[in-house]
Order: sequence, then C-alpha cells, then structure tokens
Amino acid sequence: MDDGSGKVDLTRLGNSDNTPKFKDVLYSDEGYYYSYNPCGGFDEGACSNAAVCVSNQDKSEQQQIGDASRAAFKWDDDSNNVIAAYTSGKGVLRLSTVNLICDPNACTPTFQPEGEQGAGQFEMTLTTVCACPGKCGPNGPTSCSGSGSSGLSGGSILLIAFFTLVVIYFVAGILYMKFKNQATGTDLIPNKSLWTSIPRNVVNGNKFVISKITRKPTTYDQI
Repeated sequence: MDDGSGKVDLTRLGNSDNTPKFKDVLYSDEGYYYSYNPCGGFDEGACSNAAVCVSNQDKSEQQQIGDASRAAFKWDDDSNNVIAAYTSGKGVLRLSTVNLICDPNACTPTFQPEGEQGAGQFEMTLTTVCACPGKCGPNGPTSCSGSGSSGLSGGSILLIAFFTLVVIYFVAGILYMKFKNQATGTDLIPNKSLWTSIPRNVVNGNKFVISKITRKPTTYDQI
C-alpha cells in the first residue's frame, strides 16, 4: 500500500494441492455453485488451472470464469477495499471480481458468490483478516483478534469430552447388558439401581436442606 501500511497477502489462503480453497459454494439466487482459490490454480471438471470456476445446478457442467495466471489487483476508492480481478477466455472474455473485505476478526475466511452481474461478469466477496494490509504474511496472519476464529475454548473441549464419555459409557454398558447378561427393557441400563436412585436422593437432599433452613430454633425453660 502507498501509505506504508503493508501488503495485502493472500498466499496462505490458497490451496497448493490443485484443489480450491472454497469449493462449490452455492449462490441460491441462481442455483449455481462457485469454487475459488485465491492463490494458485485448481482443476475441477472442465476447469483447468482456474482461480474461479462455476458449476450448474447438478454440477454436471463447469465453466472457467477466472484463470489463476491472469490476476490483477487494485484499490477501489468507492468500496474502500482491494479488488482482485481474474479473466478467462479468448475473444469474449469472462471477468470475475472478488471484493477483498478487511476484517481483523475474520481469522477464518468466508467466501460469498454474488452471481453474474452482466454478460460474462461475475462478482463475489472474500472476507478475511488477510485482506487487511500488513495483517498476513507468507505464513498466515501476523495478528488476529480471534473473535472470528473457529477454535474451541477450554470449557467447550471439556464439555465435548464429558458428553462423549457419557455416550460411550451408556452404549458400551447397554451392549454388555444385552449380550453378556441377556437383559431386556429398562434392565439394559448399566447400573440401573444407581441411576434410578438419583431422583429420590435429590428430593431427600433438598428436603434435608430446606428443613435445616426453616427449622425454628430450640428454646429452653429457665430453671
């Protein structure tokens, strides 16, 4: 950028295994599917070394609407963001423009096709921290606020682990009771007596606590 704020670097947003970073994203108004790889070409059906490819409703046909080797970038004063443009074809060119929306919180990029705006002219939006000058390098984001990250918190991980263990416990217990002990019906529940006693114990515990709170203090007669 001319103001010295840094580069807009999309290097890490592109797949390098000949597949698109964003594959078959539906634009519901048309019913067509768009695939896009910000850096590096990909193959998909009739599309070869493509940056942008569109598939029909049943994905039986593809049309290349942007070549990976024919990319250009510019700053747009009206939208106040960088635009990536990809062309494809000979004679009658097809043009795909991608609005690069800078969002410091978008650690996980989102791609949204906006369909064909005119004959052979397609538009789409990519929202990412890497559209912010100086926020991404060849190794990815240099800083990220993280609110857009898909990472799980410690509490979420503990909850997932807990409920996973509960499911394993019941599934394994039911299978054991069924095939080992030939149990049926509610007897399939592992440690049935323990689980059926919990509601009664909870009620008794609540009654005990309430009785301690509401009990009147003991009084004594003077001698």
